[in-house]
Amino acid sequence: MRIEYLDGVRLRRSLVAGCEFVQQRRSELNRINVFPVPDGDTGTNLALTASAIADHLRESRADRLDEVARLAADAAIMGARGNCGMILSHFLLGFAESAAGRREMRAQEFAAALTTAAEHVYRSLERPVAGTIITIMREVAEEATRADTRDFVDLLELLLVRARDACERTPDLLPALRRAGVVDAGALGFVHMLEGIGAY
Repeated sequence: MRIEYLDGVRLRRSLVAGCEFVQQRRSELNRINVFPVPDGDTGTNLALTASAIADHLRESRADRLDEVARLAADAAIMGARGNCGMILSHFLLGFAESAAGRREMRAQEFAAALTTAAEHVYRSLERPVAGTIITIMREVAEEATRADTRDFVDLLELLLVRARDACERTPDLLPALRRAGVVDAGALGFVHMLEGIGAY
């Protein structure tokens, strides 16, 4: 199947699928949570944030991309829990700002929106830390920009490969992860969101 544009209906269904998938990985993410402190709550915080987004989107019948993007961002901001939830909300807020005025997007426009989203996250943090969820967001945006495809199915496969690779490299960037022998929990949570979208 070839998908050449992303509209509000597709974005809503994709985000709900991604949010549901990450909720199912809650325990796994809690187990490997060691940064910034080993308090075992990243999975819970991300799951609660994802649940708030999914619940809000399920109630909507909006079909414009910009409307759905704004709904997702608003839900994430209101429902954000923990560092990862806050970062995800800023990512969605940046995406929504880039989507303003658009009924749908093509792949190149989507890549530009991901770049804006990642940049918004970095601007929102006083001290961005490499090897966390923000690294995955940035690398996914870079891959989208570099990808030479108009098909969202192909594009998502490329983004997943890059996201998984970036996640595997998080211990190289954060000594705490290397000592514990795990990848960053928030980074893996973002990968799981993409996997949920891919599975959908």
